[in-house]
Amino acid sequence: MGNQQIHRSGRKSSGVSTGWLLVVLIVGILLCGLSFLGDQAAAEWVKTHDSRSLKHLAGFLSRWGDWPELMLFGCVGVGLGLARIAQNRVVCKIVLCMMIAASISGALVNSVRLLTGRARPNNTEATQEWNGLWRGGEFLLFKNKYHSFPSGHTGTAFAFFGIPLFAHRQRGWWALLAAAAIAWSRVYLNVHHLSDVTTGALIGLITAFFVWERLGPKVERFLGHFFPDLRAEARS
Repeated sequence: MGNQQIHRSGRKSSGVSTGWLLVVLIVGILLCGLSFLGDQAAAEWVKTHDSRSLKHLAGFLSRWGDWPELMLFGCVGVGLGLARIAQNRVVCKIVLCMMIAASISGALVNSVRLLTGRARPNNTEATQEWNGLWRGGEFLLFKNKYHSFPSGHTGTAFAFFGIPLFAHRQRGWWALLAAAAIAWSRVYLNVHHLSDVTTGALIGLITAFFVWERLGPKVERFLGHFFPDLRAEARS
């Protein structure tokens, strides 16, 4: 009887999560579509709000918001979680999921943007915006100036910082501020269109949801098997 109640409760929770994801997906797709209409306005805003200090800030955020740096932060977080002063399985699970989500989202986003061939806003050599893999007989796969859509930094950042949101939905939203700051930096540095970062953000959030809901339990079992001394719950 108890097992049946747990099973029904799990199915109900899963249904709520799936419904919530569907709503977010629909809204996200609509916002991504509308963001294409705001590309020019965003570019004009950047031109009229040019600031050396803001450029330094944007450069800092872009430099430390890419996949290798996020993986470094993740390794530090896992190290702290495994340390005797913490010994917290929850911390390790969240940080490992953050690293996994960022890696998956980064792979997805980078695969797409290599194929779209969208010229970056600061690409003065481009004669057209969308080029695919070829442009006038020129192979663009290794031409970074044509890898604008979607934003790799943004997709990775929203997947990385999206995990705390789904792990602690009441108070995890703050982590998205870091992801949003990284996305802003890409637009402000004129290396991505507004639609690049909104699409990257949507892909990142969907990836984070999938990793936390589907892979999170497997990560927890892994930690329980190889690190049985870790506390299952945070100390109050």
